[in-house]
Amino acid sequence: MENFLLALNVVLPIFFIMTLGFLLKKIKIVDEHSLNIMNKLVFRVFMSTLLFLNVYNIGDLSALSMDNLKLLGYAFIIILVVLFIAWLIYMPKVKDKRKLSVLIQGVYRGNFVLFGLAIVDSIYGKEGLATVSLLTIVVIPTFNVLAVIILEYYSDREISKLKLVKQVVKNPLIIATLSGLIFIAFKINLPKPVYKTLLDISKIATPLAFIILGAELQFGNILKNLKYLISVNILRLIGNPLITIGLAKILGFEGIELVALLSMSACPTAVSSYTMAKEMDADGDLAGEIVATTSLLSIFTIFCWVLLLKNLGWI
Repeated sequence: MENFLLALNVVLPIFFIMTLGFLLKKIKIVDEHSLNIMNKLVFRVFMSTLLFLNVYNIGDLSALSMDNLKLLGYAFIIILVVLFIAWLIYMPKVKDKRKLSVLIQGVYRGNFVLFGLAIVDSIYGKEGLATVSLLTIVVIPTFNVLAVIILEYYSDREISKLKLVKQVVKNPLIIATLSGLIFIAFKINLPKPVYKTLLDISKIATPLAFIILGAELQFGNILKNLKYLISVNILRLIGNPLITIGLAKILGFEGIELVALLSMSACPTAVSSYTMAKEMDADGDLAGEIVATTSLLSIFTIFCWVLLLKNLGWI
């Protein structure tokens, strides 16, 4: 019963806040225009501030012990492995390149910052956030760099290496992560009033992001893409964490490390994947449906994963 309640405590707050967003859209307190503006605000300001502070709060690079470096290396490799598996599955069957790139992205690229922080905080509290923050140093740049490469490669446009670099460098989450590392490396201390201001701003990120996510849930023409959506949801929410957590356990990872890897692999497809797909001439409708369905179903699958790992005594 205790493990069941813990799992419930992880997913219920997410579910309630997303439901609030859905209801706000229904009663027309928010609309598409306001949601687009808020989404940009969260992505570029609130979430970036939260990510910067989480990296900054690591304190110093001595936190990068051999165990932590092993975790970062594993996270990088397993992302590539999952991407390659998705490519092997979809490449022979999906002839539409615009769909192919979106499906691969949907499987490997998770909403890690948003869901990862919420999951780890629910289970381990603030002490667990340092591990997630360390993971973001590798995970966020890897997610985004690979997404840009895949979407650009499978677009009908001529590939520009300079554009690839620009897309990566301009990403607010990557800028926030690198900025946090620079402050740590050069031992730059934020004045208390500045830190307090950034801290207050960062507290807005997670609840507002979940409200927007709930309000933006749109399922479009699901029947048209049903076979793709079923396969992506299975691979994203079940296959990805099964591979990631299973191999991690074999390699000796445990406790907070496993929860951090779970939050990386079991979270729904990143909301930004929808925006990026539209901007880079991929199948934006399919990308949006993948975000919507994985976001909804992940509430149930994350609950099951947390309950399972807790009962196994792995976390």
